[in-house]
Amino acid sequence: MRAWVRSTLARPKPAGRLFVEGYFARGLVASHDVLNLEGATPADRALADSAIARAFAYTDSVVHHQDARGYWHTGYSSGWVADMGAAVAIFAALESHATEAQLAQYEAAAARFQRAIEKDGLVLRTGAIGIGWPIGDRDSTEKRAWRSDVGWSDDPYVVSTALAGVEANAWLFHRTRHPGYEARARHALDFTIQQIKPDGSLPMLKPEGPLQVAVYVEEGWMAAAKWLLADSSSARLCGALPTHAKWLLGFQKQDGTWRGPTPGDVARADPLLIFLQWYRDLCGAPPEVEPAIERARRAILKGDTPIPDETPETREVRRALYGRALASAILGKWVP
Repeated sequence: MRAWVRSTLARPKPAGRLFVEGYFARGLVASHDVLNLEGATPADRALADSAIARAFAYTDSVVHHQDARGYWHTGYSSGWVADMGAAVAIFAALESHATEAQLAQYEAAAARFQRAIEKDGLVLRTGAIGIGWPIGDRDSTEKRAWRSDVGWSDDPYVVSTALAGVEANAWLFHRTRHPGYEARARHALDFTIQQIKPDGSLPMLKPEGPLQVAVYVEEGWMAAAKWLLADSSSARLCGALPTHAKWLLGFQKQDGTWRGPTPGDVARADPLLIFLQWYRDLCGAPPEVEPAIERARRAILKGDTPIPDETPETREVRRALYGRALASAILGKWVP
């Protein structure tokens, strides 16, 4: 953990993509708990303080760079709602460390984001959230905008639904107890559960891979269980997941790492450990899950080993996501 934190703090500049820097920041928050475990040295505590300070600095930038419409630049030429939802999750990660004044800022920014996607017609009747917008602002005279790479901007997208629909609204409900956030989060959660295919997989957009989609959708499920679900709803979610978990284990190799169709897909696989530990703890699990957890845990504790054919972009994604996975491996539990 120390090595990951030091290398993250030593980066010469932030990641160019909003969601990647968001995951780096969330990893730094998670590292704070690890570095303050019993027996921590003064050097560990100082490193933990530096980590949390960097996470707060990033979060300040998220608040201050939100545009008047409620969105953020994602680092691409298009405004992916899923990327924004991943960045907003830093607010929840910092909740136990932030002051009430800071939390009020975070709630306001998250609420503006929700109003923006609703105003732009990206909250669909099914509970799903649309993909996002292409280059430039939406033309107010047009009801739909074309994205030549993936389809219509208001097509339902399971990843943005999990991150911007379930996770963000569940946290806002937890903070405000406003029933509107609860309703939207539950509606979005229902949509994601309904997307689980008979084989346990989830629908993908090109050029996504199956593990990439799974990691992000699972994040929404875990957030719902943390901030939203009563016992009966947890039982419904748990009842929907055995097929998905079995499908997921089919991608794990004997050494605890994961195989996938592309390096970008495998680069996102480390947080699958977080899901498996959460699934075991909330739902119980079939016998094959515990050995899979232990294999994944051992692999992660060995270090963030580069994957074959890794590009600088996929390396950055892998290292960003690795921080939370490493913290989960050490702590043995879900981390936001």
